[in-house]
Amino acid sequence: MLILAVGCADLERYPLNSIGAPQFWATSDDAILGVNGVYNVLAHNHMYREFMKHSDAIADNAYSQYSFNYYLEISEGRGFDASSVWPSNIWKKSYEGIVRANEVILNVPDIDMDETLKNRIIGEAKFLRALFYFHLTNLYQDVPLVTAEQTIEESLVPRDSKAVVLDQILEDLNAAVSVLPVTYGTAETGRATQGAAWALMARVHLYNENYAEALSAADQVTELGYELLETEDFASMFLPSLENNSSESIFEVQFLGNTGSSGVGSSFNSSSGAVPAFGAGSYHPIQEFVDFFEEGDIRKDATVLQDGQDFAGITFSGVRTPTGFAVIKGVIPDEMVTGDGDANFVVLRYAEVLLTIAEAENELNGPTATAYEAVNKIRTRAGLENLPEGLSQDELRVAIKRERRVELAFEGHHYFDLLRYGGEDLKAAMESVQSVPSHERVYDEKLLLWPVPQAEININPNLLPQNPNW
Repeated sequence: MLILAVGCADLERYPLNSIGAPQFWATSDDAILGVNGVYNVLAHNHMYREFMKHSDAIADNAYSQYSFNYYLEISEGRGFDASSVWPSNIWKKSYEGIVRANEVILNVPDIDMDETLKNRIIGEAKFLRALFYFHLTNLYQDVPLVTAEQTIEESLVPRDSKAVVLDQILEDLNAAVSVLPVTYGTAETGRATQGAAWALMARVHLYNENYAEALSAADQVTELGYELLETEDFASMFLPSLENNSSESIFEVQFLGNTGSSGVGSSFNSSSGAVPAFGAGSYHPIQEFVDFFEEGDIRKDATVLQDGQDFAGITFSGVRTPTGFAVIKGVIPDEMVTGDGDANFVVLRYAEVLLTIAEAENELNGPTATAYEAVNKIRTRAGLENLPEGLSQDELRVAIKRERRVELAFEGHHYFDLLRYGGEDLKAAMESVQSVPSHERVYDEKLLLWPVPQAEININPNLLPQNPNW
């Protein structure tokens, strides 16, 4: 939170160097480089390069076999506290992104440049700041709201209430939708669009049970021309062959692979266990998740690799992983691609928007035709029959939760869904995991909120009180 190094980088690359702020923020090129530096934070391990996919291993979709990365500790309820690595690193990376976004928002208005471009860049920064704060509120609830440059003394602030932070998130997103374009040219692929801002706004409202507002924002996305891909293209949506070019993609974190530079490409191949060249991987689908798919659901084979199936020209052997399965959603079928892949992370896509419509409509008005139509579009694409007519509101609610779990698996949704559903859902999910030998999930109510990192409290005692039971 205290220091910003302005990244000099293309949108798809990490910052390669830094220069002092007094020499920066003078030209339109500086403005572009500055906002590119905000995007770069999304591609970090503690964001979309690893954490968002791996978070399904904290929930009931997968198992993380290594203790050094803390997913296993969180799921087993041991060795995870305010001093652990993940609460600290995700907090730090989120605020790194926020501070970089603040620098853009505060400095770009004074640059003599094209006004349309200026407003667009500020809108991109506000979208990204909203995204970082949204993740923070989901994990920690009350966090410091920082929207201005600070001295060291000024940075020692208390936590603001989640409600106050949410107000800022929505203010940023409303500002973004008014200035962001609907589409970009090829050279600007990957930047936040108006559709991305509306889709994120819909998600924010849904997570906070503002169902009318969630429905309104999702309806705005439907007016922008997005549509579901065909059944045969589902798996390719997460691979370089279709990313950023499909009718379903709304916003993706960009990764630049095949460069030979470590940490620039995505790590989805090396962590999945599907590609033998990189060993067993670090997280794997579990039997309970595989069994959760309905018969004939095409998403099963597009998400999970099972014993005897071919991938990358090699027959997969289930004995290579501790659960007998491997993740293949977003995994490039090439055994030479390990930690330097160019598959993007799909953050927002139209299928999620349809599920938001279904959930918000059901919560507002019960099982209406609108709710049925939205969820059935996704089921049809998956090769399944429509939901049976005559479901109660609670039965449709359960069906929508089921659909979110299988449709959005390993896309950074399911763990956060369980957190927002509440203790009973999280407890049931954790206790359902029985298939992994010598592994027992332990539920504790305190897991609904992550602890504020102790290292941050040591620097700034005003962050106290700690979250409950930590």
